[in-house]
Amino acid sequence: VECCFSRLFVFFFNDTATTEIYTLSLHDALPICWVDYIGMRIIEIFMAIPRFFLLITIIAFIPPQYNQYMLYLMMVVIGLTSWMGGARFIRAEFFRLREVDYVQAAKACGLPLHSILLRHMLPNGVTPVLVDASFGVAAAIFLETGLSFLGFGIKPPEPSWGQMLSRAVDPSTGVFYWWLAIFPGIMIFLTVFSFNIIGDALRDAIDPKLKKASAL
Repeated sequence: VECCFSRLFVFFFNDTATTEIYTLSLHDALPICWVDYIGMRIIEIFMAIPRFFLLITIIAFIPPQYNQYMLYLMMVVIGLTSWMGGARFIRAEFFRLREVDYVQAAKACGLPLHSILLRHMLPNGVTPVLVDASFGVAAAIFLETGLSFLGFGIKPPEPSWGQMLSRAVDPSTGVFYWWLAIFPGIMIFLTVFSFNIIGDALRDAIDPKLKKASAL
């Protein structure tokens, strides 16, 4: 449970920070073409680095005496290498919102920048970001589980669902113990499914369009 909530914090923190950066840059009074160009090039550089092999490389060089901090190190690395897809998604979403009628009408009425951002763009743009972040948490859980299953992740005596899955097969005899695999597998499924449900619930609670539809 601690692993899941820690990953949730990392992913929501990255997506929220990226949202604020792109929101401020999209409506800045200064020309932003160079800001967008440099930002997208940085994102593409980070996307060229395979996360899984990067995690394996970093973990392989961690001294054994730091195994007690393995969970936090994995959180940091997963968080720092998982924000690129969310950044591209946020960029596309806020570029779309910049051209919608109500934002153009707010600009034509002379509303200040902070009013356009906080009252018109963020309420309509944060919903898909939250849903995307919930899928990002699910992906992080799968990534950590895969690393622990291969023996590169959290080491005993710290618990991990990937460890439990790896112990379901005896390496010396090849015997498969189904009860050691089914329960961690069920917990992984339920956790990932729960985060997806949380994302849908946040969308239903925050989306102004859904509120208006329910009121009608």
